[in-house]
Amino acid sequence: MNYFISDTHFFHKNILKLNPLKRKKGFEDLILSSLEDLNSEDTLYLLGDFAWELPEGFKELWSSFPFKKVLIKGNHDWRFKDEQLRELFDEVYPFSLSLEVKGKMVLLCHFPSLDLRTYRFLELQKKITQEFKEGRFSLLLHGHVHWNPFGVFCGCHLNCVKCLNVNVEFIGFKPLSEEELPL
Repeated sequence: MNYFISDTHFFHKNILKLNPLKRKKGFEDLILSSLEDLNSEDTLYLLGDFAWELPEGFKELWSSFPFKKVLIKGNHDWRFKDEQLRELFDEVYPFSLSLEVKGKMVLLCHFPSLDLRTYRFLELQKKITQEFKEGRFSLLLHGHVHWNPFGVFCGCHLNCVKCLNVNVEFIGFKPLSEEELPL
């Protein structure tokens, strides 16, 4: 079974200040315990912003999970060398990945087609919008946009891009299965 998650932000202290209503101290444990349900037949697609740092013992813990690990890099993952990421993931993609789910094509990327809260990464948003439309995808799975009290999330619909944000803040700090996708 395929599973999807984004914005785990392991060991990112400032993420608690950014989202105090959703992220509480120990959120990492919530995520890690939810991954214990996955087995060696499963694949976890992590759509960017994996970790801020890698404390001693974390690599071994992460590696002990039996499922296949695939990373589609997000802006916080750029801080790591590719060699470091390849030690932690079976596959690493720099921007996007297409995947067939239930006979439909799904595009995976950290970035949304349109982020209504910031003007950063506009060229990447334009690139994923173009890729979505040219590839005739049914759904874009993304992260990057965090929960906020204003209710402003992504604006993918303004670009006629059907999407689902799999940031842990929206999916209960546990991965979403392919069976749960709105296809």
